[in-house]
Amino acid sequence: MEAPTSGNFSHKATFGFELEFLVLFRELGVADPLKLERNGQQSRPAQQIPEEPHGLAKSDDGPHEVHIKRLYHFGGEIAKKLAEAGIPTSYRDKGHPKADEAPYLDRDPKLGNFGDFCFSSYKENTIVPEETMIWTDPAANGGRMAVRPETPNGYFWLGFEFVSKVYLYRDFDSAKSDLEITCRVLRANYLVSVNAGKDAENRSSRCATHVHWGMGGAEYDLGTIKRILTLMWVTEEKLMNLHATWRQNAGKYAALLQKGTNMARNNTSKLPGWVSDLDKGDWIREMDQNVPPVLQGSLHGNKPKIQWLWRAETVDDLARLVGEASKSRRASVAITELLPATSSFGGKVRQSQLNTVEFRHMQGSLDPALIAAWIDVTAGIIRQCVDLPPGEFSSFLADVASCVSDRNLTVQELLFKLGVARETCMIFGDFNQQRLDEEADQAISMFLPEL
Repeated sequence: MEAPTSGNFSHKATFGFELEFLVLFRELGVADPLKLERNGQQSRPAQQIPEEPHGLAKSDDGPHEVHIKRLYHFGGEIAKKLAEAGIPTSYRDKGHPKADEAPYLDRDPKLGNFGDFCFSSYKENTIVPEETMIWTDPAANGGRMAVRPETPNGYFWLGFEFVSKVYLYRDFDSAKSDLEITCRVLRANYLVSVNAGKDAENRSSRCATHVHWGMGGAEYDLGTIKRILTLMWVTEEKLMNLHATWRQNAGKYAALLQKGTNMARNNTSKLPGWVSDLDKGDWIREMDQNVPPVLQGSLHGNKPKIQWLWRAETVDDLARLVGEASKSRRASVAITELLPATSSFGGKVRQSQLNTVEFRHMQGSLDPALIAAWIDVTAGIIRQCVDLPPGEFSSFLADVASCVSDRNLTVQELLFKLGVARETCMIFGDFNQQRLDEEADQAISMFLPEL
């Protein structure tokens, strides 16, 4: 592991965020205003429900064609609204670059440095379709691939995702200002839902908020990745108290490290072969420098899982350990964008190497203060893993582990241990947790019980 440089994080760190949300629209000719019912009382929504334009779909279009045309039209309208409010945004059919958008993919299929990204799409905000929530699959004869809201006749939901441009960490205040405007525009102009939905057996229609952290496009040191995963393995369960209740037991989509990953479930067929015989090697010395003995010897499912993280020889090994168990897709801490673009790893969905670590814990939200607070928490996590010398990191990890194990200490104390600013902690402390669970307002969104 390379020796950390003091202040490395503050000078080099870059980040971006993704906001998933659902928007309600009405079909052409539907004039009756929508009425919402809550506690036996009916009321009209404050927002006007946009109407599908004449001629958007042809009479012979199937469900999938109609769906795609609606996404393209209304996605473009949403992007236009944001641009008019001072948030330059475009609509794209994909949230991340396609292989042919990288001009030097064969030679250097990476994001590049902050000033000269190979993928220009990361220099602007985009609205993209969020197809995992509402998606019509042409191969399934128009069948839905995911749970979606039930609506009155003449109305329909579309799922979108706001993918932010890349920000330098030192421009965090600018990002917060952009975030506030973005959330305000979406809430004011559309009837949106961010947590309505439910988890089916192997899918989810819940919205989420994702945060990506990079080091200006440079590759993470392997030891730093191990630090991040170790720190999150120790703290994740307690940190989930910051989020909606339905996210706290995630075992499928964005599976939590100690609940739904290959290493958590001892999923032998997808784990590196060496987990049954860790043997000796330089990894022990590196672990001794960074991990206190009390954690080295800790067991999960009768296995020394933290030792597994430090035994890993490659990013591919780590991706196999923390991949979601059923499909090896991205779990709560996603590292697939650290893999080479040409990687054959089953959970890698894009031919790119963005060199970012993705935090996928947070529920959907259009509350700018809450989103910014979670970004700040993840910044604190990355900062400690990037900047601290080995001995200091080991002491820090021991202190954090002691806080986590003490049931009398709250998540607020944990945030202080992580170095999170007091004003950020206060945002979580003042926020009404029950509101997160009520976001799925039954007066706005009802979901089909058979799914």
